[in-house]
Amino acid sequence: MTISNVFIRAFKSIFELTIPFDPKITVLIGPNESGKTNILKALTAFNYDAAFDNSLTCQYSDYYYQKKCPEIIVEFFNITKENRIKLLQTSEAFKTAESFFVKKDGPEITDYRVFIDEDEIPIADMKKFLRILPKIVYFDSIPLLKNRVDYYSLVDGRPGYTTERNLLRVGGLQNLEVIFEDSTRGRRASEEASRVITDQIRRVWSQEPTIEIKLNVNGKLLYIDVSDSTTVFDTPESRSLGFRWYLSFYINFLAQTYEARANEFVFLIDEPGIHLHPAGQKDLVKVLENFALKNQLIYTTHSPFMINRNFPQRVRLVQKFREGTRVDSEAYRQNWKPLRKSIGLMIGDLFFFSESGLILELPKEKLSLKNKIRFWEKE
Repeated sequence: MTISNVFIRAFKSIFELTIPFDPKITVLIGPNESGKTNILKALTAFNYDAAFDNSLTCQYSDYYYQKKCPEIIVEFFNITKENRIKLLQTSEAFKTAESFFVKKDGPEITDYRVFIDEDEIPIADMKKFLRILPKIVYFDSIPLLKNRVDYYSLVDGRPGYTTERNLLRVGGLQNLEVIFEDSTRGRRASEEASRVITDQIRRVWSQEPTIEIKLNVNGKLLYIDVSDSTTVFDTPESRSLGFRWYLSFYINFLAQTYEARANEFVFLIDEPGIHLHPAGQKDLVKVLENFALKNQLIYTTHSPFMINRNFPQRVRLVQKFREGTRVDSEAYRQNWKPLRKSIGLMIGDLFFFSESGLILELPKEKLSLKNKIRFWEKE
């Protein structure tokens, strides 16, 4: 199942807001301080294990003076057969339901309520019910790939080395200890993982088709090296921040979704690709499209290069007014005029034209044939 609509009341900069979401990708774009991140944080706060109290309440709402918590209502639809079987274990009311609403207005598990249409549905085991819903995962920062990692940090699952462990998983290594073996098997495992990782990265990084990732083991240390057509092997930390972020992002997302079922997650990403060149951002959009085949994505951006112009209906323009954050779901109208005005783009910037086009300059006033002849005679 996926999220179709979210209603948010009295959450941070949001006084009252209803926002529709695309079943695959929703792009939140707008100026700084407009409330884009607060929409993601409101969705994150919907998780039953997330902090949720009146410290999150909008300060210019009545709820703030009443010391009440915000309200978040999430509508779920696209209920699959597998979803329905699980939902029926919590209530027979889901037998024919096409969609349903879940409301949260407090910090306790008892502060959740479920509705089908306008009827509240009693749920005996609310925690079991909430586990059936897609997991909302917020990526506000990506742990960047390091130059090296030791055996114990990898194998013991120590914090701070998630990206390095996921890199090896992308390379097909389930048993991380094998590459540290001083044997033919260990060396072959390292070489094969290097090849698989390189193939994966080349497929999604068009700016440098000769990029290569190499894993080298020396005793209890694993060294990660990167090379392309212009350099010998060097370290991830010596590469550009944009490439290092891109590589780390791709590795973590790929590992997270590899074994996941369809629509098991809703991923929230704050400002992906902020350090990337426009060409890299376009590569990232293609990667996100591939990830969205399996899981719903919602991300914020300031960049028009992070918009897939084939799907303008996915864009939500987020703006902040005196009455709070507002969302425009038709920012594409009049050749993206609302969006261009909001983020300061001029039509001459050509960001929203296709690759092939023709620009004509026409006279402001029509000239009669007689006036045209007089004009030419003056020449």
